[in-house]
Amino acid sequence: MDLYTMKYVLAVADMGNFSLAAQSCHVGQPALSQQVAKLEKELGVTLFYRNARGAVLTEAGREFVLRAREILQKAQTLQEEMSFYAGLHKGTLTLGIITSLQCINFGGMLSAFCCSYPDISVNIVQDGTYDLIDLLVERKIDLGFLNRPTGGIPSSLEFVKLGEDRYSLAVSRLHPLAKRKLVSLSELKEEHFIFHQAGQVAAQLCLDACHLAGFEPNIVCRSSNPTTGLYMVQGGLGIAFLPTEEFQSHAVDGVVEVKLQEPIIKEVGIAWRRDADSPLLKEAILFCKKWAY
Repeated sequence: MDLYTMKYVLAVADMGNFSLAAQSCHVGQPALSQQVAKLEKELGVTLFYRNARGAVLTEAGREFVLRAREILQKAQTLQEEMSFYAGLHKGTLTLGIITSLQCINFGGMLSAFCCSYPDISVNIVQDGTYDLIDLLVERKIDLGFLNRPTGGIPSSLEFVKLGEDRYSLAVSRLHPLAKRKLVSLSELKEEHFIFHQAGQVAAQLCLDACHLAGFEPNIVCRSSNPTTGLYMVQGGLGIAFLPTEEFQSHAVDGVVEVKLQEPIIKEVGIAWRRDADSPLLKEAILFCKKWAY
C-alpha cells in the first residue's frame, strides 16, 4: 500500500467514477483501475461497488477513505514541516470560500499571501458555508472562508471572525421607501421579498430578523447571488436584504439602498479543524488574522 494508491482511491470516492478520477490524478484509467484492484486484492476486501454509472464505496471502502484522508494529511504535514525546517516554505493549501468575501478583501489577502510565500500552491473550492463546514470535517479542505452559522460551529472546528457584512434594504427607485434614509423592519410586513436561498446563513439571519419584527416575510423569489437579487429589485419584483458592500461594488441603475433601523449583521471569518497541525496552515491562519486586524 502506498500514498499514490491512497490518492487514487480518494479520487474515485470523490468523483464516483474511475474515468474522472484518472483525469483528476493525471493518469490513464487502466493504470488507476489496476492499482485500485491490486490494493483490494492486497487488503482482501472490496472498496467499491462497480456499475455502469460509476463506483460506490462499500462499508469497508468508507472506512478506508476515512483513514486514508488522515494518513495523507499527516504525510503532507510532515513534508511541510521538513520544508519549513529547510527554509523552503513549500506545500499546498486547499481553501474553501463562499461567494461574498468583499468585506475582508479576500482577493487582496490571497494575493499578498501568495506573494509572501511564492513556492506555495493554492487550490480553491467555492461553496456555501454549510457545505464548506462538511468539507472541513471530512478533511477535504484545509481552511474555510465562510460565515459564522446561526446554530454555531461543530466542536471539532475553530472559527475566527475577520470581518462582517451589514445588511441594508434594496428597493426600486419607484418604491415609496426609496425616499427614506432609514426604515424599521416592522414597516415591511406587506412587502414582497427577494431572499437568499434556503440553507444560506444570510437567509436564516434575515428570516430571524423578520420574525423578531413580528412577521413572516412574503418571499416571491430566491437567489444565491446578491447581484441577481439587485436586478430582480430593479425589475420591480420586490425588495431585498443585501450587504452594504454589494451596493458599492455592483451598483445597479434604478435601485436604492435604504438603511435598516434594526441591524442585521453576518460574521465572516476563517474555520479550520482543531486537530490540524500543518505548519503551512498555521502560517496561513496567522497571516489572515494579521490582515484583518
